[in-house]
Amino acid sequence: MTARQALPPGTDTVLIAEVVGLLNSAEHYLTAGADARLHYLDKRAALLHRLVDATGLESSRYLAQDAEDRAADARAGAEALARECGDPPPRPRQV
Repeated sequence: MTARQALPPGTDTVLIAEVVGLLNSAEHYLTAGADARLHYLDKRAALLHRLVDATGLESSRYLAQDAEDRAADARAGAEALARECGDPPPRPRQV
């Protein structure tokens, strides 16, 4: 049995809804605040991991890992900038 066959019913619909929501968030990325951009990057990484899990295409896992690394780098940069400027730190990861 492949990973794709082992998914609970309705998973496709949930993943599609999450992809649509992520695409909607991407449209507002440049105008969003720092917390919203960090949340978007975290959501993108988590969704890519879920898509790889759902499809069973482990050869694509590097895409999800790269997105996770980029989200972590962006968060570290935002935290450093906040410390330097004396601003409050970004909200904690919510994903």
